[in-house]
Amino acid sequence: MKQITDKTELIIGIDFGHGETSAALYGLKDNKQADIDIFPGRKAIKSAVAILEQEGQETICVGEDAINRSPFAKDFQISFKKRPSEMSKVERNRMVSFMKGVYACIIKEHPEYQAQDHAVYIARPSQDSLWKNEEAAYIAMAEEAGIPVAGIQKESRAAYFRARTQPNSKIDQHVNKGVLIVDYGSSTIDFTYLNESLSAPIDDGCQLGAGRVEELLLDYAMANPDSLNTTMREFAKLYCKDKFSKPYNMLLFAFRKTKEEFYSGVLKDFTMNIYYGDLTSSEKEQLHGFGRISIPRDKVDEILGKNKEGGYIQKVKEAVIELKNKKLKGQTVACVYMTGGASRMDFVREIFMEVFGLDDAHCPKDNNPELIVSQGVAHLSYADISTKGKEAELRKIAQDAISGFNWDANLSAIIRSSIKAKIIDKAWSIMIDYRDGRIGEYLTLTDDHSAAGEFINMDPDYRINNGYTGYFKVRNIRSLRKKFKSEFDYMVHYDFVSACESTITQNVVDSVVNKLKAALSVFAYNSTNSPALKLTGLSAYVTSDGAAELSTKFTAEGKGHIIYDAVDSCYLAMGKWNLHKDRWDSDRKQHYEYYRANYKDIFSSYGWEQFLKNKISISGIPSAKQQTQRYIDDLIDEYVSYAKLAIFFKSK
Repeated sequence: MKQITDKTELIIGIDFGHGETSAALYGLKDNKQADIDIFPGRKAIKSAVAILEQEGQETICVGEDAINRSPFAKDFQISFKKRPSEMSKVERNRMVSFMKGVYACIIKEHPEYQAQDHAVYIARPSQDSLWKNEEAAYIAMAEEAGIPVAGIQKESRAAYFRARTQPNSKIDQHVNKGVLIVDYGSSTIDFTYLNESLSAPIDDGCQLGAGRVEELLLDYAMANPDSLNTTMREFAKLYCKDKFSKPYNMLLFAFRKTKEEFYSGVLKDFTMNIYYGDLTSSEKEQLHGFGRISIPRDKVDEILGKNKEGGYIQKVKEAVIELKNKKLKGQTVACVYMTGGASRMDFVREIFMEVFGLDDAHCPKDNNPELIVSQGVAHLSYADISTKGKEAELRKIAQDAISGFNWDANLSAIIRSSIKAKIIDKAWSIMIDYRDGRIGEYLTLTDDHSAAGEFINMDPDYRINNGYTGYFKVRNIRSLRKKFKSEFDYMVHYDFVSACESTITQNVVDSVVNKLKAALSVFAYNSTNSPALKLTGLSAYVTSDGAAELSTKFTAEGKGHIIYDAVDSCYLAMGKWNLHKDRWDSDRKQHYEYYRANYKDIFSSYGWEQFLKNKISISGIPSAKQQTQRYIDDLIDEYVSYAKLAIFFKSK
């Protein structure tokens, strides 16, 4: 692709439309804006291509020149714009030839452009679900055509930005509440919505362009030739199913011209005269004579399904309702601005006024709909270029912040610190429960434990006063050991990140994200309304070896083990502890106090360092880094959208 440099002087925006094609320029040095003549005095041409062959040399003709010379062409077509993935090899070659022919006409009409460093931006339909993944292939076609293409813009968004800056534009009066731009083209209907609370426009579109109107009318004529003229019957037999043939495309173009006259008010009914000799002059089987085609207005409405479910007009209405309900989701539409050549059709404004409850004044039409997209492409591309410097600066700040943050060390330190605190807190709570008699096991007289023997020898009044009956609770060391082991075993399955997620996020925000936000504020942009950073996929567990090590530290027999040492503190000399014995309140309190004085941190500092390093499993840190990168990229993209809008809001 063509790279924009300090030497680039001109931006040329080209709208290779399904029905019409136009071009406009924007001067990067002097901010000059102008529509470009593709042919002398013709700023918009019909999207038609004819390829002639003379003495073995191919000549590409475009626009009206292609239509006039179509009888002598070896290949001719109109209405050929599609997504690249839908094009056959032949269709792709036609589109490349058309692009090549249009650019050649521009350079021929304006030879001074060749002496100036210039770049071309092209337009594409706004429907991201269909076109976002087609951009590279579409740009590749323009490159193949020899165009110094530098980028691509959405049609309705380009139309919106240009519409704002038109003389006497009333869009700004309504943008605070909400404005919808409708680019009703020949192949697609594209939408762009914006209000002042949005940082970026909402784009959408559908595959219901007005090219379907002339196709439906021609289909009707082919299917009902007897009601029109006798020669049409013969024409239909030959070309009804051959929609790539020259005669079919020439007649389709005639239907398009008549459609435009019909909807502009020139014609009362859809009426045209056809000389079939012109249509078939290059064919083996030629037809002769004139024929009149006349379709009454009410019949046109019927063919287009104005009041019929599944009809073209009803489908358009359903698409607008879906836009309102599913894409805009309750956003206010105070004004609908109609552009695109097909916006002249009467039923179009009726649909939008009905769906959004608007009157004529709040549903205006563009005076030059065939030019507005190319103007917008040039203007919006200038905005892109103007914000590139700031965008590059922001991305460097973000990259430096992300690279300078020691992800493994910082996040591991937070997680390990949280795990250490959790383990200490859990051990502390277990010892308090043991001290207060909440940890024990229930025995009966039949249990073969020394505690049962003690029960038999108890004073009867003591038994009654302390709740000893057939079942009795023994607050023994065995139950305390079981409690520690079960809690530490559970830690193998417990994700400790949930306990420190907010700390991790805040640490990343303070160290990385806030550096970018500070830079954004320097650019007079408030990013506080942006969604908060959320990190997913991080996890941290105590390993099985770690759980076993903790259990051993608390429950094993012998000096240096926490419970054993606590029990031993009650005796001058303890040869072996009794795991089953019911421990008195005073003993349990003594055990707790010994723990608090000697083992409240469980391990020494070095012991903890080794445990947390070797017995904790942490995963997902690279994912957290990637998520932060995407979040920051979104912040920058949001700023770039804001910056583009700011250029236009200040341009009037």
